[in-house]
Amino acid sequence: MNYADSARIKSVLENLGFEYTKGIDSADIIIFDTCSVRQKSEDKIFGKLKQISPDKKVWLTGCMVQHDLLGLSKIDSQLIKAYKRGNFAPVAKDMYPLIVWINPQQEKEDFWSNPRDVVYINASFQPLWDKLKTKFSNVELLFRIDDLPYLPLMLQKLWYNVTYSPEVVDEYTSLLPGDSNQLLDVRLPVAYIPIQTGCSQFCAYCIVPFSRWLEKNRAVEDVVREAKHYLDQWYKEIMLLGQIVNKHPDFVKIIREILKLQGLKWLRYTSPYPTFYSEELLKLHEQEQKLVPHIHAPVQSWSTKVLKKMFRWYSAEQYREFVDKIRALKRDISITTDIIVGFTDETEEDFLQTLELTKYARFDMIYIGIYSVRPGTIAARKYQDNVPEEEKKRRWQVLNDLLQDISFQNNQNEVGKIYDVLVKTVWDSNAVGYNGQMKTIIFPLAQNSIKVGDFVKVKITKPDALKLWGEIV
Repeated sequence: MNYADSARIKSVLENLGFEYTKGIDSADIIIFDTCSVRQKSEDKIFGKLKQISPDKKVWLTGCMVQHDLLGLSKIDSQLIKAYKRGNFAPVAKDMYPLIVWINPQQEKEDFWSNPRDVVYINASFQPLWDKLKTKFSNVELLFRIDDLPYLPLMLQKLWYNVTYSPEVVDEYTSLLPGDSNQLLDVRLPVAYIPIQTGCSQFCAYCIVPFSRWLEKNRAVEDVVREAKHYLDQWYKEIMLLGQIVNKHPDFVKIIREILKLQGLKWLRYTSPYPTFYSEELLKLHEQEQKLVPHIHAPVQSWSTKVLKKMFRWYSAEQYREFVDKIRALKRDISITTDIIVGFTDETEEDFLQTLELTKYARFDMIYIGIYSVRPGTIAARKYQDNVPEEEKKRRWQVLNDLLQDISFQNNQNEVGKIYDVLVKTVWDSNAVGYNGQMKTIIFPLAQNSIKVGDFVKVKITKPDALKLWGEIV
């Protein structure tokens, strides 16, 4: 999501005459597109701000900015209502809203009565603005990613000499990056397309409903138009994004429409929820070769007791049935997942149940998180973090060791198979890429003309834990 959002920021600024530079040293303005999934993500921002020269301007947007809006309830309920409109919804009635840089003393001003006509910046994000400004005088702008179409007006408010076009729509996802959907040093032919933002699920450990607000879905035609925009250029892989991506009411329709587009090599999505899978969607994975044979379905735990405490709204048995449905398909589907160890009240018996699921599902990859309290979440307000840190680390290690063993066993079955591989990295005489199952494959270069972003056919020659070795055919 940050790749997609950052690319839109870059596009707007380039259209205003700004020039993008990859190096901080050569930049005049540093923009942080922030994440709030973990508290550590926000803490890192303060560390990075210390490293930036005071003569460079700093802007912040993203989830950290919106999450801190929770503190605004002490100022005025009207502003809270304005922000709770959420993403993928018109921010203002027309293309010339009032750009307001407020402080608490202005809370009775007239603009509070018509929040739809107002875009708020900087001091309106109390208390984050004061917290940042007192430590870093070069922080110049805080804005919501939803308000990106109004960035030209914000910059005029800050005395930048820029021209504002009223043709710009008031929905930030309609701002299509011109030639790049990524802000990476090495560009891959992969386009990240948000079809949904926010979340209404309210898992106990998760900050997303409070940082991105409630779930909003994009129209099918908007998503397909954006996919065609990239495929008409040099992109080959489309990644659909959503907090619970398959909860989109027209998800299967989106999949079917994009599969019809010319130029598509691979279509994948993240992150789905096991109980929102339809039989039709699973069948598409079996029948459509361009819909990749890979499903990343977070489980978090395989103890029904812990799942209930997490507000995951499915049982361990339901997830087992979900795995069974995938394994019954007439296509070899790679399954990866997320698991949290050490959640509140997780006992050794609960953890052993998670190990049993791992053995049963034979995941190719697990993104293992050690539970830590995320301020602002339901769990932070209602639960006690009562599993000792050393025990959490032990459980992480036990689960990781099991994953390594299962991954190696799974990969033994890959020897001799030939895959299309997208090259991610080239160094010395080797290249690293991934296949449709999202497995990492390392292979020696047969020719110097192979470069990052190429698709090559590779035969698997040797298995390893979490990766494969092969040779170009």
